[in-house]
Amino acid sequence: MKPLIAIISSPWSEAVSTGRAHIRRIIEAGGLPAVFSAEIEPENIVEIVDGILLIEGPDVHPRFYGEDPSPSLRNVDVLRDEFEIELVKLAVDANIPVLGVGRGMHVINVALGGTLYQDLYDIPKAIKHDWSFETTRPEQKLHTVRIKADSRLYSILKETLNVEGTNEAWTWVNSFHHQAVKRVGEGLRQVAFAVDGLIEAIEGKEGFIIGVQWQPEHLPEMLPLYKALIEASIKKHEETDEMKRREIEAEIREELAREQGENHHSSETSDSLPDTTQT
Repeated sequence: MKPLIAIISSPWSEAVSTGRAHIRRIIEAGGLPAVFSAEIEPENIVEIVDGILLIEGPDVHPRFYGEDPSPSLRNVDVLRDEFEIELVKLAVDANIPVLGVGRGMHVINVALGGTLYQDLYDIPKAIKHDWSFETTRPEQKLHTVRIKADSRLYSILKETLNVEGTNEAWTWVNSFHHQAVKRVGEGLRQVAFAVDGLIEAIEGKEGFIIGVQWQPEHLPEMLPLYKALIEASIKKHEETDEMKRREIEAEIREELAREQGENHHSSETSDSLPDTTQT
């Protein structure tokens, strides 16, 4: 059975078109994608999906990491922020695999207590990261990222990386963002960096939680990232099925024990009934 992967989008953002490349990648990787609106209760999604893909979108409002809006802040969607942040928290508690792309990486970080740079040009010596989809083909490689060799991300992408020494490797990626991770959230670690030191990927210290700053859906060599999400989701699905099977078996054993106890009690009561035969 193919794992069900939730893709989240705003109800007014043309969800199918914004997520179409991700949908193709999920299918190619062996999963069953389903686009959900931020108007649904996050608890309902966590109950039925095997994995979650958080995709690109508007800026995360800084109120969610304790800051006021900067003049550089662009479009926001507070409803979607609230929804996705709660969804990440629930998914982490339920050990559901989560992959965040672009904004999705920012949501993961903020949900777990991290902060963001509201605009990259607040950072001295930052290179250009905010290329536009309208003027730049998304399959173009625009800058390099270095990936730590002791990371899950490295183990996923190692066949496509340029390896230097034993500590890290590098690859070329596209780039379409003007915000970035500042302080890493609780339970996360930074595992990839641009040449200017900007954090380009984070991952959970436990479970399958990965966020990347680039857009892997437009880079064929990044398909292993989607396959890793699918594999982790299959494992989660199997673990859930096994847990349900054990719960059912336990309920059956309890019911049988209860019935045996009742039958035994009934038998003892019958044996001890007084003899009322008249002579």
